[in-house]
Amino acid sequence: MTGLPRPLDLARDALFLDVDGTLLDIAPGPDAVVVPEGLPATLVRLAERLGGALALLTGRDIATVDRLMAPARLAVAGLHGAELRLPDGTRQEADPPPELGPVRAALRAFVAARPGLLLEDKGAAVAVHFRAAPALEGEVAAEVRRLVAAAGPALALQAGKMVAEIRPAGGDKGSALESFLALPPFIGRRPVAIGDDWTDEAAFLAANQAGGRSLRVGRADRPTAATEIVASPAALRSWIAAIAG
Repeated sequence: MTGLPRPLDLARDALFLDVDGTLLDIAPGPDAVVVPEGLPATLVRLAERLGGALALLTGRDIATVDRLMAPARLAVAGLHGAELRLPDGTRQEADPPPELGPVRAALRAFVAARPGLLLEDKGAAVAVHFRAAPALEGEVAAEVRRLVAAAGPALALQAGKMVAEIRPAGGDKGSALESFLALPPFIGRRPVAIGDDWTDEAAFLAANQAGGRSLRVGRADRPTAATEIVASPAALRSWIAAIAG
């Protein structure tokens, strides 16, 4: 299905939203995204209509999400689930593994030697963006794989659209979604997971397995676990605004 999805059941559904490429249009770099005016307020209204059962599942850290969505303070799984802010405001996060320090230094030198690459330091994770230098994708992928293999089991590779990321191992957006579903106000509700990237596939699978829905934003141009397609972030924002009222 393309275009706008069918409405939410406000009494039964719980909504899980990716940020970049889903709520927000893709930008040349992570600091160049534009948050449309009124979007944070719309998300707050929608969360209220869902009885609080709305959370963001993102590769961004929670502090960055709060800056982008200010003044909204929503439930968030940041860094692909490595850190959580629960609906009651409680924070759960693990200290960055010590192996990340040498990896961060190695990637900083790697990026500095290759014009067009961009290093995004998220604190507990680090990412190399190659959107401005797509010819370097293979080189970036090889270096990131090498560093993850050398670091051992504490770190994991997270691939995405024009980005390769190294993050703490042991969690993903699917496990984050499951963590929220075990807590009020999410408990007993049907998950609806929406995202656009490879990083969202774990959330799609978790939502499907829980009897919910999964929606991928963008063209249906690759295999996905999502059962529905939304044309674009703009279309998704229109859908959200219509439901939020």
